[in-house]
Amino acid sequence: MQTTVYYTHKSFLMHKMGNDNPECPQRLEKISELLFASGAGKFVESKEAPMAELVDLLAAHDQDYVNYLSRTSPDEGIAKINVDTAMNPFTWEAAQYAAGASCAAVDDILSGRFQKAFCAVRPPGHHAHRDHSGGFCFLNNAAIAVLHAIGNYELRRVAVVDFDVHHGDGTTDILGGREDVLILDSFQEALFPYAHIHHAPPNAVYSPFPEGTEGLALRKNMDEVWIPRLVAYRPELIVVSAGFDAHREENQAQLLMVESDYAFLGRRFAACHEFIPSLKGIVVILEGGYNTSSLARSCVSFLMQFASPSRRDGLQPV
Repeated sequence: MQTTVYYTHKSFLMHKMGNDNPECPQRLEKISELLFASGAGKFVESKEAPMAELVDLLAAHDQDYVNYLSRTSPDEGIAKINVDTAMNPFTWEAAQYAAGASCAAVDDILSGRFQKAFCAVRPPGHHAHRDHSGGFCFLNNAAIAVLHAIGNYELRRVAVVDFDVHHGDGTTDILGGREDVLILDSFQEALFPYAHIHHAPPNAVYSPFPEGTEGLALRKNMDEVWIPRLVAYRPELIVVSAGFDAHREENQAQLLMVESDYAFLGRRFAACHEFIPSLKGIVVILEGGYNTSSLARSCVSFLMQFASPSRRDGLQPV
């Protein structure tokens, strides 16, 4: 039996926000093509995402906001939500399937069917606040997964790790201040959504990187900041917001990561079971990455290390 489940859904390819928006269906198409061309697909068991239950959406989002999204979903064309976020007739359905994938992944892990999960979803989620959307996001998939795990399985400690190039402001809005959640978030400083002008809540550790930072800093942050925090916190579940938009080929940010850096992260996350005895599993949820070529290469490099049952690194120095 595979140790990693891979969730996606055909509706994710139907959501579009306009011809010029970089958060496009080709993002998942390229990942899927390279996943199986590279042979990494043999390391995962693919499943179709279910639609999220309303109770899970309402654990993370206000009823009025959920009603607004449902009501605003257009019958045709594009409905503008804000400056960078819009809905077409398939967006609301795709968003619910993305949240459903995240919850199903939690169920698969906490029922003991799998140790690891990867959710290849869109729209992304970590900029979705409790009561509004933004940054291409409508429902906060990571926060919904965390609250599903706490509410249905009575977990006492869940960690969220976000390595997207942008700060997960929506995740912090929903989960900030909770004693049963630890938030670890790296991002480019002075970049949307401008985390540097806000104080981190007491349960969050921010790791901002200046423009031009290369991959060694990301690796050192994993080994010297995140792993010690995770070991001390002893999470029962880790939910990862996996954005691959810190790659040097991206034009939306100015960090200089490469595929081997994301492979390093995948290897480290896979090793978490070895040094966190309380850990039941890890759910990885796709966030950003808009250069479709570097996104696919980085994502598959991560998955090759994360999902392969033979990967063991013993936490060797960077």
